[in-house]
Amino acid sequence: MTRKEIIDRLESVEREVKEIREYLSQNDSEQVTPVGFSLPLESDFKVGYTLEDLYREFGKKKSLAYRLKSALKKQNIKTLEEFLSLTPGELLDLEGVGYDTLLRTKKTLSKLGIDW
Repeated sequence: MTRKEIIDRLESVEREVKEIREYLSQNDSEQVTPVGFSLPLESDFKVGYTLEDLYREFGKKKSLAYRLKSALKKQNIKTLEEFLSLTPGELLDLEGVGYDTLLRTKKTLSKLGIDW
């Protein structure tokens, strides 16, 4: 890897970390629900996608999709609607979920047209 490639990669990582921090700081003012307690969803709230669609959209990042899937399974989260009731901070609190998984999840949801 050349010096320029290393610097470019470092700048990319720094931008991603900054984006995550900004996103999390926006949600700091919201009331946080502890993991394991889901917010009640309105019965007419429907997303046109499933968790399987979300995992599939991770593309080449299959390991991140697997981590997310395992973490959600441990929390007995079976639908995308249940997943969307989590905050990004709550997702980070799950075992096996880190910043890379959070960032990829956020980008994947955006590709699906879902604001989270």
